Amino acid sequence: MEVHVVSSTVIPQGLPPTENTKIPLTVFDMLAADMHIAVLHAYMPPMPTNTALKDGLKKAVGLFPTLAGQLVENDDHCRPYISVGDNGGGVLVVETNVGSELLDILPLEPSPELERFHPPIDETQHLLQIQLNRFSCGGLVIGLTAQHRVADGKAMSSFFVAWGKLVRGLQIDSFPVYDQTMLIPRDPPRCDHDHWGIEFQPLPLPPSIPPSTLNSNKIRNMRVHYSWEFISKIKTQMPRKHSTFEVLMGHLWKNITRARGLDPDTLTQIRLSVNGRPRLRPPAPSEYFGNMVINAYPRARVKELTKGSVADAARLVHDAVGRIEDGYIRSLIDFRAINSGDVLVPVTDFEEPFLCPNLEVDSWLGFPFHEVDFGGGGNLCAFASSWVPAEGVVILMPSLPGIGEGGVDVMLTLFQDHARLFREISHSLD
Repeated sequence: MEVHVVSSTVIPQGLPPTENTKIPLTVFDMLAADMHIAVLHAYMPPMPTNTALKDGLKKAVGLFPTLAGQLVENDDHCRPYISVGDNGGGVLVVETNVGSELLDILPLEPSPELERFHPPIDETQHLLQIQLNRFSCGGLVIGLTAQHRVADGKAMSSFFVAWGKLVRGLQIDSFPVYDQTMLIPRDPPRCDHDHWGIEFQPLPLPPSIPPSTLNSNKIRNMRVHYSWEFISKIKTQMPRKHSTFEVLMGHLWKNITRARGLDPDTLTQIRLSVNGRPRLRPPAPSEYFGNMVINAYPRARVKELTKGSVADAARLVHDAVGRIEDGYIRSLIDFRAINSGDVLVPVTDFEEPFLCPNLEVDSWLGFPFHEVDFGGGGNLCAFASSWVPAEGVVILMPSLPGIGEGGVDVMLTLFQDHARLFREISHSLD
């Protein structure tokens, strides 16, 4: 399958304010991975023209100005910020023609081939990059990459919905919120929790990790589907009520650990992304645009997971998420204020791309994919993350209605031997 680049343009920032605006990165922005995250959305024909999509994108960029800004470090390298309204920046738009029909690549199975449908994520010059891949049948795959320190998944999904509405000529009824007053430190600031070694690496910094002897080619990206019927079966085993996420995550954690064949006394943990917006008191607006994700860390010994029940694993997930509440979030905000003169380095910056025996989990179950509509009559028929060259990553996303039986799709990355064993037991209820 050939992907031919037709054009590459930059949509400039919208009308600049009277003076350059500097939006400082919050402690949550600093915790986000300093990299672009790539996501693909596939639409059946008919779809609007590329011109219509770009016209709507220009309007959307005006409403979400940080996506077209520039990520800047101050001279002391302690206070990074997003520059809006200055020269430079903009959104990169690449247009391609694909010499095949969209049905030829559906469903979007994890593969390095998917990287051809979005701009490169290394050494990027733009915070937001979009690639419009037009297939011979008229179908479209929109490949989007965004700098994670500018916005989390919740924020980016709201941008996508707004872009679709603007292409259809509709008014936006929910505007992004950039006000950071709800994140002001307490007076005086105080740390009620220990954040060194949990969120940030204490100084002095450790030596750089030498290149791993493991080969990223040994990593397999895979997609596993869980129907609502199967998830309901797991829930019948629960002595107490749990969310779909908690139940499915308990099931996955238990079976992934079994597939890895780890020593029974090994400690395994999940780094689990939690949306902090509704957990603040008072809650932050759901429209807050930026990052407001905090990590929860359920932990257990391998023997506890493999010999215990799914209900036990789900309870560990539930309890760890429950500890992320207003007090913890305020403590993290104050931690940044107390250490405002120091270089804060996320602990994740010192990790290899091989997380075994641990996992990193993101849930997209609450994102409004079903609301993304560009008009023209074409329906969203698939969405997926791009190829992930790291082991131990798990992403939960809703299966699209009308495609299959519904439920939850799980994208996960494991070493090839572990992936083969997991595939065999992925639906085991033992």
